[in-house]
Amino acid sequence: MIELTTLRYFAGAFETGTFSQAARANEVSQPTVSAAIQKLEQRLGAPLFLRAKSGLQPTPLAIRLYHDTVESVAHLSSLDQRLQTQAQQRVRIHCAPDVLLQSFAPGLNALRWKSPDLTFAFTDDPLGSDLAFLSEACVPTGHGFVLLTEEPFCVALGRFHPLARAAGLRLEDIVDQALIHRPYCPDADRLDAGANNGASPGPAAQAMNDAQLLDLVAAGLGIALVPCSHGEGREDIILRPFVHPEKPSRRLGISHRKSVFASTLAKQLADTNPLS
Repeated sequence: MIELTTLRYFAGAFETGTFSQAARANEVSQPTVSAAIQKLEQRLGAPLFLRAKSGLQPTPLAIRLYHDTVESVAHLSSLDQRLQTQAQQRVRIHCAPDVLLQSFAPGLNALRWKSPDLTFAFTDDPLGSDLAFLSEACVPTGHGFVLLTEEPFCVALGRFHPLARAAGLRLEDIVDQALIHRPYCPDADRLDAGANNGASPGPAAQAMNDAQLLDLVAAGLGIALVPCSHGEGREDIILRPFVHPEKPSRRLGISHRKSVFASTLAKQLADTNPLS
């Protein structure tokens, strides 16, 4: 019989795409997860994951195993909590349009395993959220803030864009390039306005969020100014340093209501986040 703990490690690796993030979600070391998955592969007689630049790629066997077991694993893992008849508590989460949610997935997964009584709902209103993933400049009034990282802006280009060969790009290098507009991000919007002065053809397109923005860049519809971490795991875009006197950057973190409940959740998420 396959142990429940092993299946939890497997589900974590399947959902997050790396052994390290699965280890964070389960609060164990990476070698512990790797060894458990290896033993499971030996037991099943076939590999479960293939390693690629973008992370772990599940094999057909892994996909079948995940879909056959994920509901049972979640059900059994929360059995003791459910037997205690704890009332469910909803956590309202806001994710800003300029934030990619995947970096927060391990922390949310860890909260799910540790507190099965929690339910999660996304909201477009940062002020009405319990937790919000955003830059410090956008923290709602009355919320606390846990800083995770400060990262510079880069220029995102399509893989075969002529400027992709440059080591770094200055404002004057991109003034004649069509920019994809990010009206939802104050810092990048200000930089876009600077680049659009003079001979610039103006915005090539306008995105509703950064996930959409990166797809537009990859499609060759323009270039964009984005946080440098946005290039991780993508092979269809190139990011180059943005050389600017102001050295533009953003301070990314988790805002939270100033309640014991929300503050505790924010700290737990920060402790399991790879950016912190």
